[in-house]
Amino acid sequence: MRALIFFIIIIFSCNENSVQMLPGSNGNINTISVVIENELWEGNVGKEIRAHLEKPSYGLPQEEPLFDLKQMPPKIFSGFATKSRSIIKVEIKEKEEVYFSSNDYAFPQRIIYIQAKNNQSLISLIKKNSDLIRSYIYAGEISEKQRRIKKSKNSSNIFMNKFGLSLTFPSAYRVAKSNQNFVWIRRDIQTGSVNLFVSRVLNFEDKNIIKIRDSLSKMHIPGNDPSVSFMSTDTLYKTVTKKIKIDTILVHETRGLWEAKGQFMAGPFINYLINLHPQKNETYMLDGFVYSPGTRKRDYLFEIESIMRSIKIQD
Repeated sequence: MRALIFFIIIIFSCNENSVQMLPGSNGNINTISVVIENELWEGNVGKEIRAHLEKPSYGLPQEEPLFDLKQMPPKIFSGFATKSRSIIKVEIKEKEEVYFSSNDYAFPQRIIYIQAKNNQSLISLIKKNSDLIRSYIYAGEISEKQRRIKKSKNSSNIFMNKFGLSLTFPSAYRVAKSNQNFVWIRRDIQTGSVNLFVSRVLNFEDKNIIKIRDSLSKMHIPGNDPSVSFMSTDTLYKTVTKKIKIDTILVHETRGLWEAKGQFMAGPFINYLINLHPQKNETYMLDGFVYSPGTRKRDYLFEIESIMRSIKIQD
């Protein structure tokens, strides 16, 4: 038994050492290198890939793709190109399979191998596995963004002190407002701001997420003239709510657009409603929103999502 344990320890040590010996991966956030022959990329196979990976990211005022794709033929997939963090390799081969791998050439890295005997079989495989492909790459991008944030994280413990939960966020964020049940942090950017508020939700009888959100933002997120202007949800744009899990935490995630009543201000938001202990009435709302007119907002909202997904609850 002791010999078996020793053997397992050696295996884990070898795996850790092999990862440590790999070069660092590279690439912009939400960018995928697609290794595929030019004729496949320019035909229906490439069209199918783009349909699933360049589909519009939901909840943005201007259309932006879920991922940015960089195609390259297999003959130039060597050296620096193999260090891309997110790679999809598509080939014509007799054996049909979709294989999910990691850290083959660099660290951290996620690679998906897709192979089939002809074009139509490739298209069928891509369509059948599109949700898994998207979620596998997306999870890796969230992890990478969180890793980058940790390199220059804010040392503030304000969320732990107020609510008994922690969030890892960049040092560029500052506290814009704080009271007993509400904290708002923001990062000023050249064209506007990136924002996140956390609030303890009291009297959780009304389970309408949008009503709760609008009530909190009206109270705490004023416009230029607080008497007539405040942030609220844009009701002309359909909000989408789904249940997700972050570790063991059940979250109601909502995406949509916000607007400032009485002003020409608007942007995207992502909202988490977390009912930690129903019997204790411990419900929290996390809301990230972006104001940056005339610019691409996908990566700003992705930063906020990465912060929100770093949530840890005090035992």
